[in-house]
Amino acid sequence: MAAETDHRIDIRIKHKAEIQFENYFSGTNYKARMYNCSPGGMYFESDYAPLPGTEIYIGVKNSPYDAAADVYHAQIRWRKQLLPGASSYQYGVGVKYCLPGCR
Repeated sequence: MAAETDHRIDIRIKHKAEIQFENYFSGTNYKARMYNCSPGGMYFESDYAPLPGTEIYIGVKNSPYDAAADVYHAQIRWRKQLLPGASSYQYGVGVKYCLPGCR
């Protein structure tokens, strides 16, 4: 049996932090919890999960990169519904950070 491969380019940094994200077009804010990140993206859990391709802004108070709050422009790459009892949230979400001019 072959081992499952990780398709990320960058190494994940395990770091839990409360985050808030905003749907880029609707302006609606949602609370979530980040569990890991990398220089290219992050994984968080939330009760709301936008469709893949949706652009969002993510605010992180306890950033692993900086003592100050950070804001990231990102695109939803995937989402999955979590099993009941596996988390206090309904969805797991993977995002990729947008480079300037992404769209």
